[in-house]
Amino acid sequence: MTVTVALEAGPKMRLRRAALTLTALPVTLALCLAAAPGALAADPDAPETLVPIGGGYSGVSLEGFALEVADQATGDTIDLVVVPSSYGDAPEDRAENLALAQQRADQIERACEAVVDSAAFPGGCVSTLVPLLTRADALDPANSDVIRQAGTDGIYVLGGDQVLAMQVLANTPAEEAMEHAFTNGVVVGGTSAGNAVDSRSMGAGYPDAGYPWNALERDMSLISWGDDLASDERGLSFGSKRVILDQHFYERGRFGRLVSWVGQSMERYGGNGKLGVGVDWGTAVAIEDDARLTRPFGASSTAVLDASQATTPRWVGPRQTLSLQGLLTHLMAPGAGMTYDIVTRSAMLDGAVVAVPQRQALPTLSSKGALWLGGGDNAGADSAVLEEFVSAAQTGTRGKGKETVLVLATGYVDSAAAEEGAGEYVDGLRAHGWTGGVQIIIHGIDALRAADVARASGILVVGGDQSLMGEEVVDATVRKELSKALNRGTAVMTDGAATAIMGERYVSDADPTTADDAIEMFRTDAVGTAAGLGLVPGYAVEPTLTYDYRWGRLYGAAHADPGIVSLGISELTAVRLQRDRATVVGQRSAVAVDGSEATWLEGRNGALGAVNVWMDVFAVGDQVG
Repeated sequence: MTVTVALEAGPKMRLRRAALTLTALPVTLALCLAAAPGALAADPDAPETLVPIGGGYSGVSLEGFALEVADQATGDTIDLVVVPSSYGDAPEDRAENLALAQQRADQIERACEAVVDSAAFPGGCVSTLVPLLTRADALDPANSDVIRQAGTDGIYVLGGDQVLAMQVLANTPAEEAMEHAFTNGVVVGGTSAGNAVDSRSMGAGYPDAGYPWNALERDMSLISWGDDLASDERGLSFGSKRVILDQHFYERGRFGRLVSWVGQSMERYGGNGKLGVGVDWGTAVAIEDDARLTRPFGASSTAVLDASQATTPRWVGPRQTLSLQGLLTHLMAPGAGMTYDIVTRSAMLDGAVVAVPQRQALPTLSSKGALWLGGGDNAGADSAVLEEFVSAAQTGTRGKGKETVLVLATGYVDSAAAEEGAGEYVDGLRAHGWTGGVQIIIHGIDALRAADVARASGILVVGGDQSLMGEEVVDATVRKELSKALNRGTAVMTDGAATAIMGERYVSDADPTTADDAIEMFRTDAVGTAAGLGLVPGYAVEPTLTYDYRWGRLYGAAHADPGIVSLGISELTAVRLQRDRATVVGQRSAVAVDGSEATWLEGRNGALGAVNVWMDVFAVGDQVG
C-alpha cells in the first residue's frame, strides 16, 4: 500500500524509499544526558506544551509559536531548534533540502524577533537548524547535541512527510533528546507533518484509492496507532496519548478522515476513544500536559471531535462506510474565551464548564411521493441514485400512459450551460435504461406547464450554482408543480444546487472552487442563507459535501439559522424520502449538523467559534431524521 501525502513545496522527497530498520542505539540515553551541561533554560516547572500548527509558515502562526515559547523561556535569549526530518532522506537532495530548511529556520527566527519582548529577552531570538535528515543523522548524538544543551527553549518540526520524519527519529538519541527537553519545559511544535507527529496516534495520509471524499470508509485513510514504541509507525514518543491530530483541516476537507479515526479509536481502545483535534492552515492550539487545549491562535479555528456521547460506530455495506451519530463538536476560535479539558471531555468558556445539552431528535424527513435529494455528480452511469430514479420512473409508466421524464435545468449561467448540464443527465438516463421520451425545460426560458408535469413519469431537477437559484425559489410555479407531482406519486429527483433549494433555508453563496474557499467558510460572516422552497422543512441541505469540502457551510448555516439542521449530502449519494422514511442511498454519506443548542462565538480573527454542536454521520441504508 503506497502512502499518498501532500508535500510541502520545496524539499525533495522520495515517496518510494527503502525500508528503514530500527537499530540498537550506539549510546544510551543516560550517557547522552550525563554529558549535557546544566539544566535546560526553559522553565522545568512549566506545563509540558505541544503547539501543533495546521500548515504553512504564515507570520501569525510563527509569531504565535514564538510567544508560546517565550512564555516558558528563561535567560537572555529565546533559543529555537528547527528539525527538518520530514524533508527527505535522498543523499542527492541533501544539500538542497538543508538549504531550504535553513531558509525556514531563518524565517522562524525573524518571526520570533518581531514579537519578542526585548526587555525580557535582550539577546533576542536564535534559531538553529539541526542536520537530522536521515536515520544515520539521528543515530549520531552529535547532531542533536544542541537540543540537549542548556538554553534550548523551543523545538519546531518542519512540514513535509510525517511518516518519513518518524522513520528518521523513532528510537534514536535525537528523539530521546527531544523528549528530555519537552519534559523539562521546552515547547515542541511544528507545522503540517510537524503537527501530525505531535500525537502518538499519527495520521499517515491516504492509500492509493483514498481521498477526502471517501475518507469515511474504513480503509480509505491511514493511521499509525503508536501502541508499540519500538516501532516507527507512530508519532513522537512524548506526543499526546489522548488526542489524534490532523492538519490542513478545513483547507483540505479532512473532517471525514478524522471522524473515521475517532470511530476506529473507539473500537480499538473502548469507550469514548481518542479526542479528534483538527487544526487548520496557519492556525494552532496549545496542548498542556496532555490534559488541556488552550490558547488557540492563527488565521482560523481548530475543530474538536468528541465521541463521548456518540453511538457505537458501525461500518456499513461493501465499502465499510462509517455510521456514527451523536458526535459532539466544538470550534475553538482565537480570543473567544474557550478552553477544553481533554481528560473530562469538557468545553469551558472563560473558565466555566459549559454543560452538554440534551440531544433533541432531528426533524422528520418525509414526502408524500418518492423524492431523491441528490448530493450532486449523479449524472453518470456510475450513479446508483439515478439508477433508482429511472427504475421508479419506469414503474410509473405502466398502465398510465406516462412515458416522459421531464428534466428541469435551473441555476445555470446561461442557456448553453443549462443545455449542456441537462444533456449530461439525459445521457445518464439512457445509460440506466430509460427508453421513453425526455423533455428538457430550461428555467427562465421555457415555460413549466402544469400539463407537462402531470404527464411526466418522472421529474429530474438539476442545478448549476447555488448563487444563481434565487429566481427558482421565488417562482411559485416551481414549488407548486413539484409539490403536486410528489402528491400524485410522480418520482422526483433533484441534484446539485437544485437539491439545496428544496430545504427551508439554503446557502445562497457561489459554489466553492478553491482551498481558500474551504477555509473562508468557517468565518462568521462567510455563509449567507436564504429561504428555500420549503419542501424539506426543518433543514438546510448542502450538496457535494465531501468533494467540494463544504463542511464550513454546514456550520455556517447552522450558525445563521440555529433552529434549522444542516444536512450535507455527498456526491454520488442521495437521501431518498418516501412518506415518513428517509434513507441514504448511493455510494457515500450524509452528515447532519445540529447547532440548535450550541453556544456560538466569534474569534478575534473573525473565525466562527462554537461549543456543543451535534454531528451525525449516516451511511448508505441508514435512516435520517
